[in-house]
Amino acid sequence: MLSMQCLDIAREKKEKQLEMLKKFHHFQNLAELYHAYHSIQRYTDEPFSSHLPEALFNISRFLLHNLTKETPLGISKVNTLFALAKQSKALGAYKLARHAYDKLQGLRIPTRFQESIELGSLTIRSKPFHDSEDFVPMCYRCSTNNPLLNNQGNVCINCRQPFVFSASSYEVLPLVQFYLEEGITDEEAVALIDREAPKTEQKKDTWQETTIGDSQTLHLDDDMAKIEADPFTAKLSFEQGGSDFVPVVVNREVLQSMSKRDVLIKRWPKPLRWHYYRSLLPDVSITMCPTCFQMFHSEDYELLVLQHNCCPYCRRPIDESSP
Repeated sequence: MLSMQCLDIAREKKEKQLEMLKKFHHFQNLAELYHAYHSIQRYTDEPFSSHLPEALFNISRFLLHNLTKETPLGISKVNTLFALAKQSKALGAYKLARHAYDKLQGLRIPTRFQESIELGSLTIRSKPFHDSEDFVPMCYRCSTNNPLLNNQGNVCINCRQPFVFSASSYEVLPLVQFYLEEGITDEEAVALIDREAPKTEQKKDTWQETTIGDSQTLHLDDDMAKIEADPFTAKLSFEQGGSDFVPVVVNREVLQSMSKRDVLIKRWPKPLRWHYYRSLLPDVSITMCPTCFQMFHSEDYELLVLQHNCCPYCRRPIDESSP
């Protein structure tokens, strides 16, 4: 709410626009951190938790990667590392658990955690020095498997593409953010996506028979090589080994080739530009709140809405129309 008030001021007062937009992004980031940390605090302070171990594992990793520079008031790095250590050990991410326990040794530990941390630090030494591959996050832009502990933060170590997280389970969503080519307005982009280029009918695969002397050969028709690839997929390429992030920029032709079912748009009020995301796994259903623009796995979102009758992030009543 505070960030949206800054956005309103930026829209109304041109002289304060840059200052208010900076505050908007700062408060948006704080809101994400406090929302995630709420689950960690409940886990450490209450005897029971409604979150699955995988969710707590993802949340604590998300927070740790965002707390590299400074820790906001009210967020405990001890609680975050404690939750990460416990869940990493339970899920077989022993290398990450070792790291979390080692980091905890250099912090001031509350008395209620000391015995558990000392015991965990000892027992983790008997475990293998590697992480389970079941929880390794994959970049959907370049298909690179990323380490569980990423010094770069919540971005891909290869292409630097920022990860898009579900705001409930904090799993990496199969989304890639893209940007519009200069000269394309938001309204034009939406019109092109809604239009959708007609699908060209592809020739069926056929086998060709070739007879040379006494030998006969069957081979697949070469027309298969002529099938056009998805224009958006071609835009995902980037220069290998580069240290700078190269965003995906699309033109009108690529926009028209997209299906509106695969595109999610954060329609921020002016003076912000809209944010565009393309789903690379259309079978994975993703829901976006029309007010806060946070994204969720559809099943998680529907369950949380049934429980609370509001958005699990911004708490907008579900029967209330979006602005």
